[in-house]
Amino acid sequence: MARKPDTGAENIVPLKAVKPASLAALAYDQVYTDIMNGSLEPGRKLLVADLHAAYGIGLSPLRDALNRLCADGLVRKHEQKGFFVADLDEAELLEITNVRLVLEETALRLSILHGDTAWEERIVIAFYRLSKAASTDAGDYLLTPAWSSAHQEFHFALLEACRNDWLIGFCRKLYEQLTRYRARRRSISAMSSPLRTTLVQEHKDILDACLARNADEACRLLVEHYKRSFELVVNTKFRLLENPLRLETLDPRPEEGRAKGAVPADTAAPPRKAGTPGGRSRRRS
Repeated sequence: MARKPDTGAENIVPLKAVKPASLAALAYDQVYTDIMNGSLEPGRKLLVADLHAAYGIGLSPLRDALNRLCADGLVRKHEQKGFFVADLDEAELLEITNVRLVLEETALRLSILHGDTAWEERIVIAFYRLSKAASTDAGDYLLTPAWSSAHQEFHFALLEACRNDWLIGFCRKLYEQLTRYRARRRSISAMSSPLRTTLVQEHKDILDACLARNADEACRLLVEHYKRSFELVVNTKFRLLENPLRLETLDPRPEEGRAKGAVPADTAAPPRKAGTPGGRSRRRS
């Protein structure tokens, strides 16, 4: 029996004997999911033949799906080289994170202002599910679908009482855009025992501040939580600035190489090129 090509998507469920409404849509969903969860890692070449063997979907629907993913920015097509999973981009991550800091802080303040007893009960239940997901497999719980689902549920339970559907919609869009970066963050955290043991407590502290109706403390903890996640992914320390709320690198770059959204830093440090791991100088704040 021929060996299935290794695509990196070990958890893919092969196509069942069901005629879907659109094979191209099914192909899109399969590849999209595995890019988002990190099974198809950034920079990986996507061979249509390998994807066909893994998913059991025809070559034409797969090509249609890959072209659609190119339009979404999740896949890149290089002439005469084929399709590749889009690389992670530090400047893009900084832009998304800075917008997220502003919107989610606002949404959380409004939730604490408007949230009733039912909201308090929902965030307590959401945290219970989060802690339960962490206790089921202490070694690798960050890599499980249960943790990913519970983590998303908890964060949006915090915001749901803000009474602004537009605000929640924007927050969800940013969360979706960060999913690929979050997969990398979970992989890094899963390898570090201190990070694993403190992550649940970080969420508990945010919960406690919300229940105490301490909006300033809850927002401070939420922002610091996102700041640490960002620093972990880019392996660089950042400072938190206010008015407007944003992150700024402690390792300044030349004007032409600076990530969009960052401002000149006061700290003297040798410049580096954005997105070059070997050029990063890790500094403590």
